[in-house]
Amino acid sequence: MNKSLVLFVTLLALSCQKKTENLNLREGLHISNVSIITTEDGNYSPYIGHLVAEKDKIVYIGENEPPISGKFEKIDGTGKFVVSGLIDNHVHITEVQGMLPHHMEKYPELTKEFNSQMPKSYLYYGFTTLINLGGISKEQITSFDQGPYKPDLYHTGYSGASVANGYPMNFAPEENRFETTPNFIFIESEANNIPDKFDPADHTPKAVVERIKKSGAIAVKSYYESGFRGMPKLPVPTKSIMKELLEESRSNELVLTVHGNSLEAHSFLADVGVDVIAHGLWNWEEYKDAPRDSLPLPIKETLDLQIQKQIGYTPTLTVIAGEEALADDAFLNLPELKKVVPNKLLEWYKTEEGQWFAKELFSEFDVEMVHGIYGNIQAHAMQALKYLSDNDGFILFGTDTPSAPTYGNQPGYNGYWELKLMKEAGVPLNKILSSATINNAKAFHLDASIGSLKTGKKANMVIMSKNPLKEIEAYNSIEKVVVGGEVIHRGDLGVKD
Repeated sequence: MNKSLVLFVTLLALSCQKKTENLNLREGLHISNVSIITTEDGNYSPYIGHLVAEKDKIVYIGENEPPISGKFEKIDGTGKFVVSGLIDNHVHITEVQGMLPHHMEKYPELTKEFNSQMPKSYLYYGFTTLINLGGISKEQITSFDQGPYKPDLYHTGYSGASVANGYPMNFAPEENRFETTPNFIFIESEANNIPDKFDPADHTPKAVVERIKKSGAIAVKSYYESGFRGMPKLPVPTKSIMKELLEESRSNELVLTVHGNSLEAHSFLADVGVDVIAHGLWNWEEYKDAPRDSLPLPIKETLDLQIQKQIGYTPTLTVIAGEEALADDAFLNLPELKKVVPNKLLEWYKTEEGQWFAKELFSEFDVEMVHGIYGNIQAHAMQALKYLSDNDGFILFGTDTPSAPTYGNQPGYNGYWELKLMKEAGVPLNKILSSATINNAKAFHLDASIGSLKTGKKANMVIMSKNPLKEIEAYNSIEKVVVGGEVIHRGDLGVKD
């Protein structure tokens, strides 16, 4: 027998030995004969196979069924599809949709019911990982983590890195806005409007990023927003501030994600080369009346630069849709909402008091005008997204739930809605799935543990009865959600009648 043949036989024997190695489980899970849909690079090759987890880790995935012994739960996946748990990279879990702080104080039971249901609502639609992009306290993190069923939660610190008196600091009362935004950045143009007790040395990009890092954050959230809806002109970061924020974030192994939705903001952020832009480009400013089927050259050039630099682009189409929904009488009667929103809160939204934000936004417009205005903005947002998708931009999934005190952005359902809007915009189904799994995991440096189905990664996954590479409705055909190896039936996650 020649040496090559001996080597081949030896390798074959070792391969067979590995394949037949017994998996002795103590707290295991075996999903058998299921269609496995996963990717590390955006290319999908689904196959029918087996997936085995021990406690919270995947220990086997492949076409052949391995010998298993010990204690484990077996799920027959015949005719089903399994994907990695979905990641929403832009949520705000500290708010009750449609309420301001005084409403939450007035209706503590509604607030308590919402906060109890909210983590389950995200899981109901397959979101096993959330990134809170805004201020969050230790107490709020602890409260969220105490729930029986909950997604994995990551955050960006106890406040965003906004420039002094800029967005969103401008919403806070002047008497305490600096205390409630401990990570504000000193900017020279606002020096006379910052209380003397705050030392500028404590509010440099370097000092701010170091504080955010110590808080356990995985990213820094900043903002480029000069104002909207009748606001006065707001201060925005200088290029040197944003570049320093980016440099400090990366040196601390954090991701810099920045709010921005206008041509001005996207051009500025693309030039700097930030890691992620937290919204799509829908405010076309002087080109706001451009036809819905045209892409003005400055918009195209800005998107081309983002594509060239592979900056993460988060469309957040439900920001627009969630406000427009306030003008739609049928929205609150959607059957899907009854699964994710407590019944008493749904009824409160329909009251005169619960309609406060709709009145504030649309008191001067009739329904037709509202749909015309928002429809044009959304068309531009979708057009920008399609161009980015068609030209290999780096698309990330995020919803900004809730984007404002609107009841139009409900946890979980808002994610499903965003997925459908991305499909409506013309993004292929494979890219939509990647945006909510491996792309987000890579962008936020989480891909060593989540974002795909792979041996050694966390056992976060979603079992569906439909194929998400074939139809968008698959994301509403979820049967089971697995978080850290724990199997949860979807029926246990919805609001109980």
